[in-house]
Amino acid sequence: MLICSAGLIAVLLNKMSPQNEPWTFAVSVPETPVLGALDTRSEVITPPDAKQFVHGASVIATPDGLFATWYRATYEGAYDAELVSSRFDGSQWSPEAVVTNSARVSHDFGITIKSLANPVSFRRSENEIWLFFAASKLSGWATCEIGLVRSFDNGRTWGPAERLQASPFLNMSHLTKSVPILFSDGRIGLPAYHEMNRKYPVLLVLDENGRVVDRRRMGDGGKVGYQPSIVPTGPTTAIAFVRRLKSRHPQSILITRTADGGKTWTTPSPIDLPNPGGPISAIRYDASHILLAFNDDPKIERNITLALTDLDGKTFQRVGVVAQMDNGNQSSAVTYPYLIESAPGQFDIVYSQPLKTINHVRFSSAWVQHGSQSRTAQQ
Repeated sequence: MLICSAGLIAVLLNKMSPQNEPWTFAVSVPETPVLGALDTRSEVITPPDAKQFVHGASVIATPDGLFATWYRATYEGAYDAELVSSRFDGSQWSPEAVVTNSARVSHDFGITIKSLANPVSFRRSENEIWLFFAASKLSGWATCEIGLVRSFDNGRTWGPAERLQASPFLNMSHLTKSVPILFSDGRIGLPAYHEMNRKYPVLLVLDENGRVVDRRRMGDGGKVGYQPSIVPTGPTTAIAFVRRLKSRHPQSILITRTADGGKTWTTPSPIDLPNPGGPISAIRYDASHILLAFNDDPKIERNITLALTDLDGKTFQRVGVVAQMDNGNQSSAVTYPYLIESAPGQFDIVYSQPLKTINHVRFSSAWVQHGSQSRTAQQ
């Protein structure tokens, strides 16, 4: 049995090793014309009478608007978990539609899945969307593995769930949260994290068919943080904003960097922006800036703030607040921001509040520039 197990591990490790692919990023530098209104637009996506626990939303642009996904259940980690979606046509959000659920994923995987979480959408082609998610096999998120469902009609119908082999060791304890990135040869970089015993960020490298071909630990420490949001800044350079452990001090966002296309990463180190232990969502803003959404408080998820940083992640400028809790009431905390640029100069965020609603905010590059200029003038 030991010989067979060792042989299986060797085979899996070999299959996860890429063969001569270049470690360079497909860097997309968006244009940022100053477009749109100076006001933000916000609404609640979920129905007003919804009673279930909802969380972990993501969003993607479609030819006719937006497509948002999240998970819902009786409570976090419950057996009746579902991945659900809604569409935005520019004026209103559609009724919720079920993408898949724990029972269906159990059938597709051929193993018992207890619960689902953190769906992350990725546009594979004009009509094809991949939806990654975390699937818990036992009680607690530390027993998760990552699943994938695919749609070839922009999210209207979905195929069966597939298992991503992220580790040869029982494929245990990998979860999703952040926007995927692309390599220059068409491979996909999926930001993930390991949670069992030690929490640390991970970059999974997938081939064009969605098979894991490499796995890179981001940072060389032990319990260093999790849920990385990766932003390529050049062909071989990128920075990742990392959610800190609640026990870690100082109480601030962490950054890790790569200079070799994601093969190796520096030890995550703190920067001068507070963090209560909540996730960060970051995207490329223009040729010289990154835009990030984060909880601007060392202890409480009291607001979601936008900030601009240079490509080295060394200077930061807050530009405005897009969501905040009600009168300091911690039960209405604003959590899990997920930020995208849905069109040139147009940005969208989805987030949870207070774990019973999924919310949407739209703002423009005009709003970002106005906030940046106003704060510069104040300084």
